[in-house]
Amino acid sequence: MKKLLVLLVAIFAFVAFANAQKVYTMTADTLNGSETVNISAAKISSSSKGTLALQALCTEVGGTSDGTLLLQGSVDGTSFNTITNVVGKFDFFPNDTLTITDGAVMHCMITGSPFNYYRWQGAGTASDSTLVTPKYSPKVK
Repeated sequence: MKKLLVLLVAIFAFVAFANAQKVYTMTADTLNGSETVNISAAKISSSSKGTLALQALCTEVGGTSDGTLLLQGSVDGTSFNTITNVVGKFDFFPNDTLTITDGAVMHCMITGSPFNYYRWQGAGTASDSTLVTPKYSPKVK
């Protein structure tokens, strides 16, 4: 009985550790010219005790990549608001509004995720195309 209990605890710990380290790729989208694109709304959240890490990679496809990138959150997946830096809750790197360049990466660490849905919103400028590839990883404390 003791061996069975130890085995079950070990399996539970392995599964929790494996799930905590997964990185999920959301659907990528392209900013073409001076348009605003809502990129990859997805239902993702962490437990109230965990942290959710989000990132977006900007890759130049044509022209010279520029514009801005923001993170938005929603409870219902329909009505979104822009999220700004709140130390200890929403921590952005390098800041909460990314100036898009080729290879630029924006990160956000969200503690105790209050929203059910997140999406990136990008605004391009004339004569350029930029691929935005978003990813996320839930972390359990």
